[in-house]
Amino acid sequence: MIMASSLLFLSSPLSPSATLQEKQAEAERVRRKIEAMKAESQRLAQEYNAAKDAYEVIRGEVERNKEELEKVQRDYKRARTILNERLRSIYKSGEVSSLELLLESTSLDDFLSRYDFFSYIGSRDFQIFSEVKRLREEIGERQRQLEEKETQQMQTLASVNAKRQALEASLQDQQKLLDSLNKEILELLTQGLYYGTPRSTPIGNFVFPVQGPCSFSNDWHAPRTGHLHQGNDIFAAMGTPCVACVSGTVNQGEGKNAGLYVRLVGDDGNVYYYMHLQRFGATGHVSAGTVIGYVGDTGNALGGPPHLHFEFHPGGGPAVNPYPILLAAYR
Repeated sequence: MIMASSLLFLSSPLSPSATLQEKQAEAERVRRKIEAMKAESQRLAQEYNAAKDAYEVIRGEVERNKEELEKVQRDYKRARTILNERLRSIYKSGEVSSLELLLESTSLDDFLSRYDFFSYIGSRDFQIFSEVKRLREEIGERQRQLEEKETQQMQTLASVNAKRQALEASLQDQQKLLDSLNKEILELLTQGLYYGTPRSTPIGNFVFPVQGPCSFSNDWHAPRTGHLHQGNDIFAAMGTPCVACVSGTVNQGEGKNAGLYVRLVGDDGNVYYYMHLQRFGATGHVSAGTVIGYVGDTGNALGGPPHLHFEFHPGGGPAVNPYPILLAAYR
């Protein structure tokens, strides 16, 4: 447990060095780039899923058409065999004339019946053969087209996936760069490059709010969509315990942007907010150091690196920069 001295006064920044300003500006540029890359990564993920769904539909059509083609191939083979047998039989028996049929008939009705039946058998066999052949060619052509579509869709899948993987690798590089910049900023701040004048806001025994390995920097008032950052982000592994920085009463809540959050009304008269929690811990009145939540990425932090957004409101009023308190407690 990391605890500050029994009495700590909050400082407000005046004129940080140009080097610090440059590092902070660069870090903000990288943060914005990471946000844009994450949005593009999500878009590519959606595109990949849509392409995969389309591929599965085409693959199903290919399989169904393949079964239909195999059936019509069997029908074609059978019709061709029947027709060949019929032609072979006629060839062996020689040409059959109407006169021969008449001589062999016992009556006129018998003659007409035999003649019509013979004509029907010949033409009917040929019609069946022709129809099956047409179906075979039609389904075969459809199979070729479907297999071509399947190949094209596989190429689309591979292309989108390659873009997604390349973007993920680049995103990891940018995150490493941001971590490095945050580390440099923290080193500059701890070397005395963060100047300020004391303010008369006593803090008392203050416990660092994240209980475990973490990193943070002075990102107070960093640009955010529609507003300025009203606290400090403390980055840590998902599920790292968050503890009450002072004794007080814990109220749990959930907001669209904040996700799962805790409002700690300190016995010291100040109010502290813990946002983007993975899940809650103890509630009600707690002592300093009690686990009241766990680091997460809920709310508008979803999909980003897990972190605790920590805010400090002296006397329950407007938020002020908590960095000096966190830095003193972290040391």
